[in-house]
Amino acid sequence: MKAQKMKNRSIIMGIAIALLAIFSLVNDSHAQRSKSSTTVTSSGGKSTTISSSKNGAHTFTHKTGSQSLNVEYEGEIEFAEDDKSIKSISRGGYLFIRKTSFGKRREVLAEPNSDGTVEYEYRVGRRKEEWGKEAEEFLADMLLEVIRTTGIGAESRVERFYKKGGLDAVLDEVSDIRSDYVSQIYLKVLLEDQDLNDNELEKLAGYVPRELDSDHYITEVFKDHSDKFFKNEKTTEAFLNAIDRMDSDHYVSVILKRAMREDLSEAATIKVLAAAEIMDSDHYKTNVFQDLLKRRDLSDNLIDQIVKSAADIDSDHYATIVLKKALDRPNLSDKAFENLMDAVSNIDSDHYTTETFKSMLNSRQVSDKVVEAVMSKLEYMDSDHYRNVIINDLFDNQSISSKYFDNILNTVNDIDSDHYASQILIKVLRDQDLDSDAYAKVLGRVADIGSDHYKVNILKNVLKERNLKKDHLVSILKVADSIGSDYYKSEVLKGACSAVQDADDTVKSQFKRVAKGIRSDTYYGRVARCVD
Repeated sequence: MKAQKMKNRSIIMGIAIALLAIFSLVNDSHAQRSKSSTTVTSSGGKSTTISSSKNGAHTFTHKTGSQSLNVEYEGEIEFAEDDKSIKSISRGGYLFIRKTSFGKRREVLAEPNSDGTVEYEYRVGRRKEEWGKEAEEFLADMLLEVIRTTGIGAESRVERFYKKGGLDAVLDEVSDIRSDYVSQIYLKVLLEDQDLNDNELEKLAGYVPRELDSDHYITEVFKDHSDKFFKNEKTTEAFLNAIDRMDSDHYVSVILKRAMREDLSEAATIKVLAAAEIMDSDHYKTNVFQDLLKRRDLSDNLIDQIVKSAADIDSDHYATIVLKKALDRPNLSDKAFENLMDAVSNIDSDHYTTETFKSMLNSRQVSDKVVEAVMSKLEYMDSDHYRNVIINDLFDNQSISSKYFDNILNTVNDIDSDHYASQILIKVLRDQDLDSDAYAKVLGRVADIGSDHYKVNILKNVLKERNLKKDHLVSILKVADSIGSDYYKSEVLKGACSAVQDADDTVKSQFKRVAKGIRSDTYYGRVARCVD
């Protein structure tokens, strides 16, 4: 029965390897569902495939030229002190090894007996051989290679090495492992199972990026253990120096974001922030800053540091994301706000400047310093469109517009486009509850518009309002008097006719005076009968 089982397992193993190669080429979706993880690496004629199935079985395939090593195992496996034999296999587990070299194939199957001992089967080609010296020597020769290329028994081996020779003994063994994948297994076990002191942590931090080439596996080692390194200044410095040696901003950001989930001191958090600043990618830099700003326990000093860091982000898009997130923080300190405005000054895009200003103005409570800062920056914006957006937001906030009405109105003078200026002025005249003085000031700005077309458009919109006050009508007629075109002037007076007819003699007198300024008899005739 054992022989048949061995034979069946050999056949199954061969089929599995063939299928795995096919699946890796066609990316079969069913295979992806049945595997919980698959790692395939290849270089210079060498290839390695490591798979873990959901039921706990693991397979490993390594090929080099005419040689191949196939390993399949399940359960907990512990090896002897010399790594030349198997000490124990957990119940239900097994270890299967197949070595093929220049067409010669040898296989070992190891399974646990009920009494805790291990039973072996040995095959050469298709022929079952007795378990004897040759089989034991084959296993002894193969076992260390299997151990170092698969990571089997890493927990017990790390414990054994650490007990014998401390950290150095473990690192010496890891240095003999050629695979970053397996090395990171040992290093993670070391951090998880051993209570390393500060000197050991400092040494380990320097060792990991020096020994492992893959930023992915360096991240696997560090990402869940950053709390161990942030115990004191020396280990923190060593940890961050290790991260600095990584090339991938993606993986650096993964480590830093995990680190910020820990209960870090302010000093440690500032160091994490500094590590994020040196990343080249604004995208990943922003991800770290955003995660940090989600923390509720941030001090004013930390928020200030983040805002200053945002000022160094090259991308206006990403800088705006960070600044808007910072603006969501309650009770932003004066220092942080000052730095935030400096950061806004570094944004070249009027679009993103506007996005930041809108966040400021849409806050529940807009302080005087926000309004004053926004208005002071408006003059440096090139786009009349975005100036228009911000000024409209300023006027829409009743508490702001009542207090800063004159200041906001003055900013309209900086708008070169009569189109955008007219949009703002129409909105103010229509929506704001203005007293006579304010109304006259707005119409005074209307009079300054160079285009008769836009000037008339504003006045006609205003004249659509019912129950215009006497002072308002007088102000409108004064602006109409500044219109050079007889046609446009007559259009305004025609629009005012109904309101003037119901007004007093002062208004009618003003209307007649303006009408007499029309040189064309045709256009004058259209409006003269309004008050005759």
